[in-house]
Parts: sequence; structure tokens; C-alpha cells
Amino acid sequence: MKIKGILKSEIFYLGVLTAFLLIIFIYYAVVSPGCEGGMDSYNHYLIARYSWKYPHLFLDQWGKPLYNILASPFANIGFIGVEIFNIFLWLGSAWLTWATVKKLSLSYAWLGFLLVLLPQISIENAISGLTEFLNEFLLILFLFLMASKRWNLAAAICGLLPFARSEGFVIMAVTGFYLIIIEKQYKSLLWFVAGPVIFNTFGWIVEGDPLWIITNNPYIKAQVKGLNLCGSGSLFHYVKLSRFVFSLAGSGLVIIGTLSALFYVIKTFGQKVFEIKFLFWLVGGIFWLYFGVHSFIWWKGMMGSCGYTRVMIVITPLMALLGTYALNILILNFTKFKNYILTIVTVLLLVSASHSFQYIKRSFPLQISEEQKVFVEVANWLKTIEYKDGMTYHLYAYLSVLANINPYDKDHFTDLWSFDFEYSPIGSIIIWDGHFGPNECQIPLKKLKGNPNFILLKSFIPNPPFTTLNNYPFEVFVFKKVKNTVKK
Repeated sequence: MKIKGILKSEIFYLGVLTAFLLIIFIYYAVVSPGCEGGMDSYNHYLIARYSWKYPHLFLDQWGKPLYNILASPFANIGFIGVEIFNIFLWLGSAWLTWATVKKLSLSYAWLGFLLVLLPQISIENAISGLTEFLNEFLLILFLFLMASKRWNLAAAICGLLPFARSEGFVIMAVTGFYLIIIEKQYKSLLWFVAGPVIFNTFGWIVEGDPLWIITNNPYIKAQVKGLNLCGSGSLFHYVKLSRFVFSLAGSGLVIIGTLSALFYVIKTFGQKVFEIKFLFWLVGGIFWLYFGVHSFIWWKGMMGSCGYTRVMIVITPLMALLGTYALNILILNFTKFKNYILTIVTVLLLVSASHSFQYIKRSFPLQISEEQKVFVEVANWLKTIEYKDGMTYHLYAYLSVLANINPYDKDHFTDLWSFDFEYSPIGSIIIWDGHFGPNECQIPLKKLKGNPNFILLKSFIPNPPFTTLNNYPFEVFVFKKVKNTVKK
């Protein structure tokens, strides 16, 4: 009887699926030479890895302080550690979504679970060192606590979100409105601001800047400086890609769920119906404001946005909550057609699963990019020369991983964008690449090639040639500074 009961349990089948995905994705993480997220993944890993040796890195706002802290034990295992960290966060987000649906007394919690796991963009980026999965996990943890009416703890978790990703401030804006206007939980506001106050205090102590939380934010700094490396795009960029971002099933159900929540929040106006207020004002509010802000800043080319679809991983559980609510409402109002509705949803799920399976079949194990292949050659060549006793400038994080370079050893290595033509020491090695050199570092190749103070040690020109960011040819040139002719 007990075995029959287990086999009928929803938890059993979701547990089997979780174990299967855990094994599959850890296997692919181990056998994949590459990962998703490009140099961002490797930079997050390097910051987290070296934070124990250089504690100021815990507060690095590009790396994200909360990620740096929580990922650092995994990073010290190696890059595979941060990949496994993300896989656990992704699967954990699915379980918390399931638990939140249960907490809201909705049926079909399995749907919420599946909608978190199905999107191609989540599957694509699970093997990475990106911060989106930590923010996703903390966001659904916060919503689970809010659904449990544990206001203070939920508010404290929400206050930490900006230190997992900067979009956490958008989430805080909606949450602040919800706590004050909708739930009138004024006392929880002390917990709500605790995270920003604590982190800003530490930032003030370490950096000496009382406005550290603002002035050290890399996206605010990019906006102030007018930096726009990636250009801009359509206002409907994310709408057009919604099938990949939220899956076919999720894209349709989230619309139905939002409209249903709007209808019932109007219908029950003045009544204390917690679930409706929660789903419309908090879940829907965060989802659509987050989606709208990212659409807007990409359209306007603001805040260093590059239109990455992966940023939507963060709100996937919100899509899943609204999607599950949609199914509940459809069946509640069209009970006679319950079997037809479930059949349609099942078909949509199967089609979405097919899309994701085809992506895995086509793309896994993940390979290194064409750019990275060039840097494999660079790393192999570096083994043949003596360079670690002098100063080396470069910005390609994958090279640090390949050559076991500690990029925070400022006596020997530093970022290419801090290179100074006049004051850099003689003997310095400059590794210029076509991706970061002319873009982030704003160092034109001709400024090095035509300079008598430098000699070219080695060039790496791929065949066939290809271009990189802003249509620059991707090539790598290694220079050495041999003298310092100062212009008078």
C-alpha cells in the first residue's frame, strides 16, 4: 500500500525528474569544454574564487556582492563548482515555485514546477557562472515567504536582491508599494531596508564612499559616462523572443493569468482576498515592471544593456505562478471543458519540451567559442615565454582561467582598460584582443602598432577570419613595451 501511495504521489515524479535533470546537467557541465554567458561567466567565477584572498572583492558590484559571498566556496572547487551551484539554484527555484503554488491553495502545482524548467533560455544558461539563477532562487524564496505571510523575513530577503543583481531595485520598488499600500505592513519596512543599509555601510568603510551603493554600481556609472557598447534594439525585442524566454506554454499562460488576476482584483475590490492581491499586485507587478524596464532600456540603449535574453531567467518563476493560476481559473470557469483544457496545456508543454530537447541535442556538450579557440593558442604560447615576473595587461577572462592567472595580483597583472601608454612600466606585456581592446578598453589597435615604444611579440589571426562586437575583426596581438618616449 505504501509503495502504491508513493507511486501516486506528485512529489515522487517531480523528485525523479529532478534527479534525472541533476545527473544530466552535472554530466554536461563536466564534459562541456565551454559554458554559456561568455566572459561574464568567467569573470563572476574569478571574482568569487579570489574573494577569499582579496576580501574587498566580496563587495565588487559588477560581480554582485551576494553572489560573490555565496558562490565563493563553490568557485574554490574550480569553475565546475559555480556551474553546479547554478544547476542546484535552478532546480531549487522549481521546487520553491511548486511550494508557493501549494501555499496559495491552487491546484496543478506540477505545472508551476515544469514551467520553471522548460524555457530554452534557462536550459541554455544553466551551465554557466552567471548571477541570474541566484536572483531567480532568492526571488521565488521571497515570494514563498510572502505567500506564507512571513512579512519580516520576506522583506529582509527582498532587500538583499539588489546585491544578487541590480534589477533587485526594480523588485524592491514593487514590493515597497505592496507592503505599504496593499498589505499595510509598515513594521516590515525596517527589515526591507536592512540589506541595503548593511551593504552600503560595509562599502562605505571599505571604499570610503558614503554613497557606495549608487556610485559603485557599474550600470549607473555606464549611464553617467554615456557608455553604450551594444547599441539598442526593438522595444518588442523580448516579446518577439518570448517562446525561447518563457517557452510556448509559459508565454500563453502568463497572459491569461495576468488578465485573469486583473479581472478578479477588480471584481473583488474592497474585499480581503489575499491570493488575488498577491498574484496581481506583487507577482504580476514585479513580472511586468521587470519585463518592461528591460525592454525599455534595450530600446533606448541605456544602463549598458545588451538585450541579453538571459536576464528573463530571474522572473521565470513569476511566469510559472501566473501560468498555473491561469490553468486554475480556466478550469474553474469552464469545468465542462476541463479535459479539453488539460489536453491543450499538455500539448503546449510537450511542444515546449520538444523545443528544449532539440536545443540540448543540438548544442550539448557546450563548446568553446571561436574567440576562445584563439585564446587557447595564446595560452599555449604564453607557456613558452617568461612573463609572470613583469606586468601583464589583458581583459579576456578566459585567458586567466586557461593560464591560471590571478588577475587581482596587481603587482603582475591588471585589466587592459587601466593601461597607461606613458606611465606603464617598461617590459610590460600587453595582450590586445579585437573584442575588448577597441570596445570596453577604448584602445585602437593602430595606437599600439604605430607606437615606437612597443614591439609586436606575436599575433594570432584566425583563419577563416570572423568579426566580434561592433563588427571589429577578432584578432589577438601581444606587444611588449621596450621604451618610454615622452612627448614634450
